[in-house]
Amino acid sequence: MQRLIDDLIQAKISRRRFLAAMSAASFTTAAAQSALDSVAPLLDAGSLPEGFTRRVTGTGADLMIEQVIATGAEYLFVSNGSGLGPVCDALVDRPELQLIQATHEGQLVAIADGYAKATRRTAFGMFSRVGLPHASSNMYNAMKDRTPLVLFSDHANSDREGTDSHEDIDDWLAAVEPYSKWGWVVHEPERLPEWVRNAYKIASVLPGGPVHVRTPRDHLYRADLTATVFSREALEIPMALRPDSDEVERAARYLLAAESPMLYVGPEVGQMEATASLIELAELLAIPVVQHRSFYADFPNYHPLYLGELTAVQSYLGVYRQPIDCLINFGARFPIRRDLSNVAVIHASAEATTIGRDTPVASALVGHLDEVAQSLTAAIKDLATPAQLEERSAERRRLCAGHTEQIRAARQTAARASRGSPVPWQRVMYELERQLDRDAVIVEEVGTEQKVLGYFPFADDAMAKIGRTEGRALGWGVGASAGVKLGMPDRQVISLQGDGGFLFGQTDSLWTMSRYDIPVMTVVFNNRTYEETRWQIFNRRGRAGLANRDYISYLGDPDVDFTRLASAYDIPGAVVEDSEDLAGAIRTGLRTLADGRPFMLDVRTQTLGAGAEFSWYPDFSLAEHRSRNV
Repeated sequence: MQRLIDDLIQAKISRRRFLAAMSAASFTTAAAQSALDSVAPLLDAGSLPEGFTRRVTGTGADLMIEQVIATGAEYLFVSNGSGLGPVCDALVDRPELQLIQATHEGQLVAIADGYAKATRRTAFGMFSRVGLPHASSNMYNAMKDRTPLVLFSDHANSDREGTDSHEDIDDWLAAVEPYSKWGWVVHEPERLPEWVRNAYKIASVLPGGPVHVRTPRDHLYRADLTATVFSREALEIPMALRPDSDEVERAARYLLAAESPMLYVGPEVGQMEATASLIELAELLAIPVVQHRSFYADFPNYHPLYLGELTAVQSYLGVYRQPIDCLINFGARFPIRRDLSNVAVIHASAEATTIGRDTPVASALVGHLDEVAQSLTAAIKDLATPAQLEERSAERRRLCAGHTEQIRAARQTAARASRGSPVPWQRVMYELERQLDRDAVIVEEVGTEQKVLGYFPFADDAMAKIGRTEGRALGWGVGASAGVKLGMPDRQVISLQGDGGFLFGQTDSLWTMSRYDIPVMTVVFNNRTYEETRWQIFNRRGRAGLANRDYISYLGDPDVDFTRLASAYDIPGAVVEDSEDLAGAIRTGLRTLADGRPFMLDVRTQTLGAGAEFSWYPDFSLAEHRSRNV
């Protein structure tokens, strides 16, 4: 069918011949007519925009890269591998596609992921066929986040497939099937643009996700191939995805009847840029807002209705003494597994399979979340007068605003007053917030989101938050921050990292930052421990905790100086051990960014919580167990 449609669009066959050929191919008359109707708007050659399609002749790699460029891609994220040789040849005549190289496939995926999250566009990457295991951890993160990525690899030559040959296994796609939305091995080199188009479409259509396409290396080198390349305009389908009107009215009535509603927001809100419409909905009924873990700040965190993460609800209910009776989940995986039998649960998502998966719902709203929020707002206004709406919401608005202002002020006061050596992490947040641009971007991988959401003002017209991933697999944030800066070159980008997270192979991305002058300031909270892991282990009061033994969390030996790691990549930095030195070091870092270079800030922070005082670990020296000093 694909080839017949291509011939029809290219005016190589008539509509009559198309229908006859479809019938000969065993398609029913109804199916053939449906296919014809779907492409009818494209058949008027006079109405097609210039460059809508074009024929390309060259190697398999030429065809592949031409279709990548046609999607509007500006970067191809790559790592080293001889399988990229034909792509290098193709780029000689195509300087408009800029390569960004990483030294590790996992960091390549992280950089592409950060770029896609920053731009909300599909990112393209390519790595050697044996690099897939390295790439898989951050492919998993991208799948959990539904980030649109198209990842290419070369593949064993077509005459060696299935022979357990050099650098090959029988089924590479099965290895990452849980981490990818779609996968394909190319068997016909002249169809490479088609598979690029398929990958682009599947990755980008909601819900998005990473896809993986492998091409035998001999196909990439194959010469004198001809294929049709389609423009980006031909590949993008506008989708309103409006929710069912009856369900919208049902949900609106639940919200109007509720004495104590709550809005729970997740990453789909940021992905679909639905925040402005959601603010209008929340303000209409003064609905308090709770943030699910997300790589975006999906609701302005300094808004009077913003409570924080789920744990903040209890303190709010101490002020507004009405138990939650209506919970509306906008774009989050459901967090609550306790009894909700007395709560009207409304779940809105573009991903229908998530709705009702973990919690029965009173109303299900499938659609683009901007459309859902606007539809709900309109339905509520139709069902109640402005005076009735004000009467329903005035007391809740007053109490929630007073509560959130008090909490925010107390947090800022405590952060401003914190000082010492080692440095309290709250003081780091306070000093950064004072000095950063009002539209700076925070790329974080430091643990609970509240560590960031409590100290920086995030909104569409203020700072932006990208990270941490929903997948939570460490080793993402440094590379992601480089990708974010590539996507947002005119905004300050600050990467917040724990020392443990940085040690998850992320030094590699400093190489990329240095090579391409990507001015990101990486701030490492260096408390010499995997702190949240230690808390969870020690708080259980198991035998290790009672024996004061920290088997896996202590990182103080060796005591890593992250600025020395950065200096190996020609990146300047500063170590801060006392809060009095912090402001000056941040100023130095920001001046370095303004000059076009990355910067490393290693802040020695306080160790807190259960087991903080312990430095015991299972000490072992192999050198002392040798029988020969060799």
